[in-house]
Parts: sequence; structure tokens; C-alpha cells
Amino acid sequence: MWDDKVKALISELFAEMNEDVDEIIQNAPTTEAATAEVMHYVSSTLTAAAESYLVDLYSALSKQTLKEDLFKDPANANRFYELNLRQQISESYQLDIQGLEAYRKGVDFTAIKDGYTTAAAAAGSAAVGGILLKMLSGIIHVPLVVVIAGALLCGVVGGGIAHCKVVPEKNKEEFSRAVHAFMRDLEQDMLRWVDAIGTFYNEKVEALKKTL
Repeated sequence: MWDDKVKALISELFAEMNEDVDEIIQNAPTTEAATAEVMHYVSSTLTAAAESYLVDLYSALSKQTLKEDLFKDPANANRFYELNLRQQISESYQLDIQGLEAYRKGVDFTAIKDGYTTAAAAAGSAAVGGILLKMLSGIIHVPLVVVIAGALLCGVVGGGIAHCKVVPEKNKEEFSRAVHAFMRDLEQDMLRWVDAIGTFYNEKVEALKKTL
């Protein structure tokens, strides 16, 4: 399958990230510090990886398309290249971390909560998965960092980080379970993001075929 390689890479990446997240949680002096570091680490890691995934996905899909008899005709192959699907996919499915630097400089809890609430309303669900999949598919345009921060602050840390000044061992265990639940949701949405790219690509190619 065209997507097997990328899906395997995503699973490997999340296995590595979960180990790093555990280390962050264990070493963080407060829940606030753990949340900020996990958010930054996951956002930056996924954004960098997604760039490579997009290239791999387009390469696999285009090779598959150009093997078809219809596109062995140079004129039809040129029509395919004119679609510039690599650029279309990048524009429609690029992870957006706009605002990450702003958060590090002091975006407050209220601003993140408001951004997350807006995304939840647009997704029609406050569930992390509902927001992430639509954001990853370009339907909701909010920074990934806000989605991750909002999930951690508004969902898995009851009452918000302002009320969590220390992380006793019991709280670390609860926090770790909540973060890993979020990571599982995020991994599944990344896998569905791959499927969404394939659907988008195939729809464009099928529309082209009807004109040839």
C-alpha cells in the first residue's frame, strides 16, 4: 500500500515521543512546566516530521498514478504535473505552528482556552480527536500548539495549570495517564490524516481523468 511506509514511521515516532514525554513528566518540577514542555516538544517534533511525511506520501501516490496506462502518454502525464498536487497537498494539509513563539513569550491561559474553545466549536465537538483531525485536514485553521495546549490545559489537567503548583508522585501518575491518552488520540488522528491526504489526491486525479 502507498501509505504503509508513512504509517509505520508515524507509529515509530509516537513510540519514541511517548518515552520522551515520560521523561519530561518525571523531571518537571510542576504540572505547568510539564505541560509547556510536552506541548512544545510534541508540536515541534510533529511539525518537522510532517514535512517529510508529505513528501513521502506525494512521491508514493504520484509513482502509483504514473504507472497507469493512461498516464504513460506524455501529454496526459504533463496534464497530471500541471495539477501541482504536491503544492495543493502542502497547502491543504500542512501542520500550522503559528503562535508557538508567542506562547513561549507568554500567551496566557485564557488566550489558549479561548483558542481551544473556538476550535472545538468549529469541529462540533470538544473531543481532542474531532478537533485534531479537522485541523490536520485544513478544515480548522488554528495553530497545532493551541490544540495541544488546549487539550492539556482544558482537558487532562482539571481546573487548569494555575491550580497545579507542584507535581506529587500521585499527580504525576494521573497526569502521565492523561497525557498518554492524548498522545494515543493524536497518533490515531495522524494516521487518519494520511488517509485524508490519499482521498484528497485520488479525488483530484479522478477528476483529471474525466477530462482526458
